[in-house]
Amino acid sequence: MGSVRRANSRQYLAYLLLNVIVSAVTIILVMAIWGRVSAPAEPTATPTLDALALIARAVPTATATIPPSPTPVTYTVEPGDTLFSIALQLEIPPEALMAANGLTDPDKLAVGQVLLVPSLEEAQALIPTSTPRPTQPLFTVTPNPDARAPQVEIRGVSGSGDLANEAVFLLNSGGVAAMAGWVMDDAKGHVYRFPEFTLHGGAVSVHTRTGVDTVIDLYWGLEQAIWTSGSVVTLRDTDGVVQSTFSIP
Repeated sequence: MGSVRRANSRQYLAYLLLNVIVSAVTIILVMAIWGRVSAPAEPTATPTLDALALIARAVPTATATIPPSPTPVTYTVEPGDTLFSIALQLEIPPEALMAANGLTDPDKLAVGQVLLVPSLEEAQALIPTSTPRPTQPLFTVTPNPDARAPQVEIRGVSGSGDLANEAVFLLNSGGVAAMAGWVMDDAKGHVYRFPEFTLHGGAVSVHTRTGVDTVIDLYWGLEQAIWTSGSVVTLRDTDGVVQSTFSIP
């Protein structure tokens, strides 16, 4: 039989040391692996959301809103309307109504015509501001030295006491006489004032009764005769200057 060889103490120590080293390395490797496995994973960066940016993108961008144009106010011309009556009814100046509608003649309106009615503010803007004009010198009239002065005289009274025929007869033997405002009286309170009347060279009769004036006949409009024998007829111009007198025989 073969014999079993015993290991000596050196070999035993070497073997023991080797086992210790192997065990230590194994433990270190196991701890290293375990440390990697059990170590907490580093947090992964996640994208950060900006809440204000999201809200801003969600809210629609405000756009300027143009207010609707106001509906224009109009007026339709009716029978009997005039521009001035329409302006009075609408309480706006006639000039503003004409300017708003481009009118130049206030009398040219047609029934059914539609007029644009401006507001009060627009009416004030449409009225042109009047520019004062320079004062024009007053023209003076130089009397014509060759012009003949009027010479109106009372030549007689016909039909005294008879209203239907009673009249005073006047004759102008001079230049043109503008007799508006002249007066004729009987010194007893009866006064006749001449109307707009021009007496050229010629005659005119002033009747006591009522009638229609003509270029040769004027009518006082009284209801009874006033001229009697002895009455004095006096003719005065606009300045009160006596131009003629006549005493009835």
